[in-house]
Amino acid sequence: MSEHPAPELVTNPELHLATVRAQVTGDEIRSLYDGAFPQIIGALGRAGIAPAGVPLGVMHGEPGATFDISVAVPVAAPFAGDGEVRGETIPEGRAARLLALGNYDGLGAAYGKLYAWIEEQGLVPTGLAWEEYLTEPAPDGDASKNETMLWVQVSQPVEP
Repeated sequence: MSEHPAPELVTNPELHLATVRAQVTGDEIRSLYDGAFPQIIGALGRAGIAPAGVPLGVMHGEPGATFDISVAVPVAAPFAGDGEVRGETIPEGRAARLLALGNYDGLGAAYGKLYAWIEEQGLVPTGLAWEEYLTEPAPDGDASKNETMLWVQVSQPVEP
């Protein structure tokens, strides 16, 4: 990954999503995405719904041996679901965000920078984070040109 711009604190909008959610190991993430996007696009097509934004990956909770991930496509209104494709909503809230530039292999370092910044600001992650894939990767494309916006919802620490 290239050098990243500085993190910033913003208000994220409410986002309605069509998702496929699964618990996977790090080695299974790519196959989850490869299988989920065609399912989501198919379900939206059958419902006559167009995507309302770029694809997302939503992380629920803290990663451990597995990741609780929703592969997601934003939609304009709550999605009722279709088979394995379910509706989810990211609530409006305060979020720290960071634009990550380059190959997806560098996202771990970018998250490290973002979470360190969150801690420096005295904020607390809520357990909801997501990646916005601003550029569509191509099999023969230049991965150094990838742009991924990382978002982490945050709150103020609870005073004792």
